[in-house]
Amino acid sequence: MTDRTALDAWLLIVGAGPAGCNAAAAAAGVKRDSLLIDPAALAGGNLPRITHLDNLPGFGTGEAYAQALRSHLAGLDGFCSYVQAEAEQIAADDHCVRVTLGDGTTLTGAVLVAATGVRAARTAEVPWVTSDADFPQLASSAPDELGQHVVVVGGDRPLGTWLRTHPEAVQKLTVCHTAAEAYKVEEVQGDPRVRLVSVESVGVAGRGPFAVTVARSDGGREALAADSVVTNAGNLPVPLPGLTTGPDGFCPPDRQHPRIMTAGDMSGRLAQRVSVASGAGARAALELYSRFGQQVVR
Repeated sequence: MTDRTALDAWLLIVGAGPAGCNAAAAAAGVKRDSLLIDPAALAGGNLPRITHLDNLPGFGTGEAYAQALRSHLAGLDGFCSYVQAEAEQIAADDHCVRVTLGDGTTLTGAVLVAATGVRAARTAEVPWVTSDADFPQLASSAPDELGQHVVVVGGDRPLGTWLRTHPEAVQKLTVCHTAAEAYKVEEVQGDPRVRLVSVESVGVAGRGPFAVTVARSDGGREALAADSVVTNAGNLPVPLPGLTTGPDGFCPPDRQHPRIMTAGDMSGRLAQRVSVASGAGARAALELYSRFGQQVVR
């Protein structure tokens, strides 16, 4: 069918990380055009921040994969256009989807893939940590900034990435993690630089050196002295107004309007892998094609 609404593109994609880029590529594969919307000057999302990539064959760093995605987008024979802009809101009805940009412009499409990703949780957003300071993220900390004894708040996967990126680092890391993060820290259990502590709560005082009080999961307590404290407590989604969120703040694909699919990190806690996001973006575009592939731009 052909809808009465004039469309700017068949597919609108919000977020130009691996999920968004692969959604554009999949749409082009079935001869449907897309607009890839992102505030950054270049596609790639957070990929350039990943200094050691080990779950995507052929790419050792996030930047290498980002460059490959940009090259692929440039060769899509006009099926994808990049729009450097901030998306403020999305909406959908029976006929189309709309994205309102920061300058008030509205773009219209038949369907939409939302892939705005996640951001790192700040210290104040970690419910089991008490502190009046907001500590830097482990992922963005260089070894020579940390001192010898480091307390890491949270056991998220960037811990393993940081250790692999800095094999020369000699810091001793006491990693305070919750029981729910136990499966994530398994990959670093053999690293002699790491001591893993399962905790119920952590309190931090001082401005450096720091006094850290730990209530362990086994009921014991510890008092630690640290040269520095860094946060590594996972990510929080970046949903757009117009998306439906679940109880944890993430945006599951099956809770959205039929013309909208979410993909990548924002769709759920277990989706936060580059390889998973890449496949999910392509799948989202093809799923929407199966539903609305006959709606074309007029």
